[in-house]
Amino acid sequence: MTTMRQWLTGLGLERYAEAFQDADVDWDVLPDLTDTDLKELGVTLGHRKKLLRGIAALGDGAAAGASTTPGDLAEGPPMPSPESFTPRHLAERILKSRAALEGERKQVTVLFADIRGSLELIQNTDPEEAHEIMAPAVEAMMEAVHRYEGTVNKVLGDGIMALFGAPIAHEDHAVRACFAALAMQARMAAMNQQVRQRFGVELQLRAGLHSGEVVVRAIGNDLTIDYDAIGMTTHLAARMEQLARPGTTRMTLSTLR
Repeated sequence: MTTMRQWLTGLGLERYAEAFQDADVDWDVLPDLTDTDLKELGVTLGHRKKLLRGIAALGDGAAAGASTTPGDLAEGPPMPSPESFTPRHLAERILKSRAALEGERKQVTVLFADIRGSLELIQNTDPEEAHEIMAPAVEAMMEAVHRYEGTVNKVLGDGIMALFGAPIAHEDHAVRACFAALAMQARMAAMNQQVRQRFGVELQLRAGLHSGEVVVRAIGNDLTIDYDAIGMTTHLAARMEQLARPGTTRMTLSTLR
């Protein structure tokens, strides 16, 4: 049976899984959620619209007597596995060390980054142009993470989720995450001149950081990291991203220290 986290991941919105869990949102409650409810859970405007469409699709499938599961109704193509975008030298280090990492509690810094207002940016463009705008931006985010030996755990449509400190251990994981966020902002500023000239839009990246503990449960052959966050580790990083002004990075005190 599809879990709530899996359904949200299929929509590219796994960042809200902990918020749903903390608010006791289950399959019985899900159809009753309103825009106001989602806003109180910290879901951004664009993502609220995406969630409401996904919830409506669940209802349509049930009304039609379809045998679909929530995971079947996720929008867009399947998300690529981390193996497809992780540099080979980092992938080899992760796979060599996974036996020692699985089941371990690790101190990490979680980074979320996305393009602010991406839905509005591309709503009047055709799919090919939208891809030309967004794909290089997401690639630039991933390159910045890999430069500082973080791992991109999820590609979330218009952004990414990354971990620093696991599965590749670094005591200075918070510093590396900060440098990666700065590199993303610098790259986006450099890209914007060409994007403005070609498409008449401007990309504004926002990033959020939080440092906390996770338990690494398993690392798949495709480099997918299955982990349990301790407390609010993932949720706080996602919340920092949502609160960051366009073109800025926001972090919690645990990362700043």
